[in-house]
Amino acid sequence: MPKASIIVPIYNVYDYLDKCLDSLVNQTEKDIEIICVNDGSTDNSQEIINKYSSLDERVTSLIKENGGLSDARNHGLVHAESEYVMFIDSDDFCELDMVEECLKALEDHQADMVVFDVNEYFSKTDVRKTNNLPFDQDKIYSLKNNPEILAFCNNAAWNKMYKKSLFTDNDILYPFGYRHQDLGTTPLLILKCEKVIFLNKPLYNYLADRTNNLTTTYDKKIYHICDMVKHVCDYYKYVNEFENYYEELKYLSTINTLYSLKKVRFYTDRDFVFKFIDDAFELLERYFPDYKKFKYNPLHEKVDKLYFNKNLLKMYVTYNLIKKKVGK
Repeated sequence: MPKASIIVPIYNVYDYLDKCLDSLVNQTEKDIEIICVNDGSTDNSQEIINKYSSLDERVTSLIKENGGLSDARNHGLVHAESEYVMFIDSDDFCELDMVEECLKALEDHQADMVVFDVNEYFSKTDVRKTNNLPFDQDKIYSLKNNPEILAFCNNAAWNKMYKKSLFTDNDILYPFGYRHQDLGTTPLLILKCEKVIFLNKPLYNYLADRTNNLTTTYDKKIYHICDMVKHVCDYYKYVNEFENYYEELKYLSTINTLYSLKKVRFYTDRDFVFKFIDDAFELLERYFPDYKKFKYNPLHEKVDKLYFNKNLLKMYVTYNLIKKKVGK
């Protein structure tokens, strides 16, 4: 059995896939399996997968109908044979010691999850910007003793290595059909961890300037963040942990809702935008009646005060739409 399973969901990433898979087959830790899940690609991504799987027996090719990122991750998880798993996005690439560093940290501390720093990579300029997490790699964390990890741990699936049992023993999967499914999953996994550790070293390179990157796409799936906020809050309520981590969940819910609200400036359908603004604030008020008061301040920029005020935000949206029409 390999020491770690690396799951790579793949959909129409022909131009990026070589760089991603090169960074995986050349890991300093050799005892791994690389599970490529072709999620119904319509480009020539499968040619790249076939090349690597024919040259390296550690590379497995799985082909399925398109079901989205969450479905591809879940499909790969079913086929993973190792005690530890990772999820790598196929347009990104990793540092060559990523797996070795993660395995050593997990095994040394008998931990359930390791989280590491990430570089934002700008391919057009070959610039990397490191995002450092505010946690100490010499300390062992748990949600019970360090509730702040729920608020401030990056929710991304791809800057972590996990014990596979966190998923299988707790029936946790990535929510099907949603963007931002990481937000709907990582807080559940953190709740189930007895030990979480951090590595203050960037081991992953996230492609920040890819055209049509999901984080820069604006459409009516803007509601998905709200859906994931509801999913997490309902789960914590179901397991009777909501009140124990009320302030942390409030911060997590507020900052992600605020992230969605900041996107409304790109929309031109005024009725849709107004309904979304009403629904987003109703969601916060439903779970957190005191959402305007917080232990952890989610308003990190001056402009956040605008987006966190429903009436003021509607006025701003109206002004922007009038300005666009006049400018035509």
